This record gives sequence, structure tokens and C-alpha cells, in this order.
Amino acid sequence: MKRRDFLKLAGAATVAGCATATPSRGRVVVVGGGFGGATAAKYIRLWDPSIEVTLVEREAAFVSCPISNLVLAGFTGL
Repeated sequence: MKRRDFLKLAGAATVAGCATATPSRGRVVVVGGGFGGATAAKYIRLWDPSIEVTLVEREAAFVSCPISNLVLAGFTGL
């Protein structure tokens, strides 16, 4: 399933669910588990534990080396 198709389906399900759902706790879906998505999901959950947070990421693992930018720019002694 492509991301665009998933978002269409999720949007349609949300609209259909709003018509019949009873009031409940909040739900948030964060699409993308990079630095921004993971940080957003973490802090939404920390600020209000009653909110159900779902993080959607297509990769099994997130690998990055943010310190490498310091090395490339010459700000370290390496």
C-alpha cells in the first residue's frame, strides 16, 4: 500500500468514525519516524498521557549520525 492510499483510507475511516463515535480520549497519528516525527510522538505522549499516540514508519530501524555534520564542518578534533 502506498503512503497516499494509506492516508486516504485513514482520512475516510476518521470521517466515518466521527459520525458514530462516542466521546473518548484523544488520538494522534504521527507519520514518519525521523528526528521530527519521533520527537513529536514522544512529547505529545509526555505532555498528556491520556492521548493515544501511534507512530507510523516504513523502515524497521532509524539510523543516523547527527555528530557527523560537526566532523564534516571541522568543529571537532577528528
